[in-house]
Amino acid sequence: MAGQVVEAPVVARFEAWRVTDTGVELRGPRFQGRIEAPAEGVFRVLLWHRPQDAEKRSWVVHAGTPQPLTANAESGTLELRSGAHTLRLDLDPFAVEFGGAEFGGAESGGVRLPGAALTGGLASHLTRWWEENELPEVFADDGRPAGSGLALRLAESDARAYYGLGGRTGWLDRRGRDYTVWTTDPAPPFSHDQDPLYQAHPFLLIREAGRFCGLYLDETWRSTFSLAPAGAEESLIATDGPTLDFYLIAGPDPQKVLQRYSALVGRPPMPPLWALGYHQCRWGYVDAATVRDVAAEHRRRDIPLDAIWLDIDHMERYKSFTFDPYRFHDPAGLAGDLAAQGVQLVAIVDPGLRAEPGYRAYDEALAKDYLIRVPRGDVLRGTSWPGESVWPDFTRAEVRNWWSGLHRSLTDAGVAGIWNDMNEPSTFSVMGHTTYGKGMPPGARHAAYAHAEVHNLYAVLECRAAFEALTAQRPGRRPFVLTRAGFPGIQRYAWVWTGDNSSSWQHLEESIPMLLGLSLSGVAFVGADIGGFSGDSNGELLTRWTWLGACYPFMRNHSECDSLAQEAWAFGEPWTGHVRAAVQLRYRLLPYLYSLAREAVEDGAPPLRPMLFEFPDDATAWPLADQFMPGAALLVAPALRPRQQARAVYLPAGRWQDFWSGELHEGGRWIVIPTPLDGLPLFVRAGSVLALTEPAPHTATAHWAPLVLRLLPDAAGRVSGRVWEDAGDGDAPGAWTQVQGQVDADGLRLTLETPALSMAREVVLELRAPGPVRGADDWTVDAGWLRLRRQQDTDRLAIDVAF
Repeated sequence: MAGQVVEAPVVARFEAWRVTDTGVELRGPRFQGRIEAPAEGVFRVLLWHRPQDAEKRSWVVHAGTPQPLTANAESGTLELRSGAHTLRLDLDPFAVEFGGAEFGGAESGGVRLPGAALTGGLASHLTRWWEENELPEVFADDGRPAGSGLALRLAESDARAYYGLGGRTGWLDRRGRDYTVWTTDPAPPFSHDQDPLYQAHPFLLIREAGRFCGLYLDETWRSTFSLAPAGAEESLIATDGPTLDFYLIAGPDPQKVLQRYSALVGRPPMPPLWALGYHQCRWGYVDAATVRDVAAEHRRRDIPLDAIWLDIDHMERYKSFTFDPYRFHDPAGLAGDLAAQGVQLVAIVDPGLRAEPGYRAYDEALAKDYLIRVPRGDVLRGTSWPGESVWPDFTRAEVRNWWSGLHRSLTDAGVAGIWNDMNEPSTFSVMGHTTYGKGMPPGARHAAYAHAEVHNLYAVLECRAAFEALTAQRPGRRPFVLTRAGFPGIQRYAWVWTGDNSSSWQHLEESIPMLLGLSLSGVAFVGADIGGFSGDSNGELLTRWTWLGACYPFMRNHSECDSLAQEAWAFGEPWTGHVRAAVQLRYRLLPYLYSLAREAVEDGAPPLRPMLFEFPDDATAWPLADQFMPGAALLVAPALRPRQQARAVYLPAGRWQDFWSGELHEGGRWIVIPTPLDGLPLFVRAGSVLALTEPAPHTATAHWAPLVLRLLPDAAGRVSGRVWEDAGDGDAPGAWTQVQGQVDADGLRLTLETPALSMAREVVLELRAPGPVRGADDWTVDAGWLRLRRQQDTDRLAIDVAF
């Protein structure tokens, strides 16, 4: 690459257009283009300059129902309409203005995206590979080195903010920095401004004043999002590949954008209930006896637990799909003993296979030509945890099917879930070279693809194979897969955690915007290592993190072998009692959290939501990332500093109730609240029905008994909500229990509609006592909380009591 002449950017220009059955085609001297409306409220813009890219397929996007397009031209501007939505194009030079009725109309601003250009010099990290390691260049079959790329320039506005891009360091608003979309394993622990990290999501939720839309770049090549860095007057979205393929998604609010985006790239399947329980993991559970002791200690100390995880300690010489024959000689017996206590077993799988003759996975992959190769044809060899390693090529269906079959050694032993790690893919070295970003050379070959094109897909395709393995090998039970790396589409197969964080107050706080960024990128089930992975935790930090983690979608305590142990009891009292209370809160909230999981499955709404998701018209809520909403009914404002005694909380308009004391607060203002170690600042939103239950040692069924309904009427006395109920696992159908009611000074009137009630159960209504209940004796008052108990034995339960 040294001395290469870089071609000056070529601005996209179009001379002609025509309407076809699939959209509107654009023709120019250098570029061709097509505009489609693949779904209601969504436009696709595809630009290319190689003939073979005219029918470019997507690795990610689901085929939807194409919408009709109409086109009108005036003075060099092409106006495209699809239903209520409008896209305006300038043809020479190319520019896009996205408006439409739901976004506020092109006349009132919209988002202007001018200047798609063929550019040079965007491949700095690839250049470094080529120059330092003398590996061959990668070409995109058009005579131009990969990394020449295409770019889209965005004229900036002071009123604009950007959210999404997956799990990133920094603020919730991505404006002001450069971001690289390239799955990367950083040196742990990652720093507060490190980029890129494990997750690569080229999706932006864009706010222009109070209006929202989405932009998804459907390119698997490395891409760069330079979002008004250092106050620049324009932003740049660039891809190293030979096409520019992006989707514009209408609002008007974040919920509608995420609903449309998730329909485009896929939504998660319903998880097993146990996945929402409390999980315990440590790199350092060196034998089966240790695992049994950890489970027994949770039960002895009355700390709920649903899963224990096996890190690489369980393997024979770090070989995936094996158990050490001495330390884990009877894995089925271990899994059976845990299952008898209601505890599931989850095992780690790394894609780097030890290059050892006699190791089944290696022998088969080599014999069947299933491995990634270097351009000259040799198998790509490097180092990873097992030593000398090779890596499967997951772009091929037959390789994924074979990989799925290897999981049989785990599932036959009773393993219930799979943990995919090191799948960026991460290496220690390749072909004798220390690798840039711990990755592979861009010229490595995956069948017909260069690694530069499919690197970002590696984790998605591996997790697909694991998901399909669990589906086939554990019939009647829902798959559970966790991944470190990912790209859009990962949410269809796996949950995500934020990777190798540290036991620090900084990473405690930073977990919130990282997880919210994933949530706003279509990844619903996310979590961070509670207590921190590297370094030593302490009782106060673990306590605060467990309270916060009780509201993560995924709740797992995890640490590395060189750190202090940080199980719930590790630091003694009073910390053990505080951690126990936090985990028990999680189990009280399970009916509500499980219902949020169902919402994610049905309409793409993430369980973990930034304030702007629920309050898109409230400018005070837009930047907040140290408080958040688990669903629409709860607001969480955790303590995030050592020895913190109090903190400020912003309550949006409406009434809010302290979850613990029942104290009411009027919203639309900031308040200061105490932050005791034995609780979590938690507020219930007026008008809500918050579904709870009694904590248990582990999950069992999502037919909730008892079903506790916390009621907080709005200003008009109304309450409403719903609760998802099913068996908690398997394919049996479930249903929403709908709750509607009125609470005023005279009494309470409430109805529960539960289609196909599976069993009689107790329903407990819980609210601040407006007065004694007249004409009934099935109620109590405790510390100001009125609890009314009724038996539900039919699909409809009506409650009418007077105060």
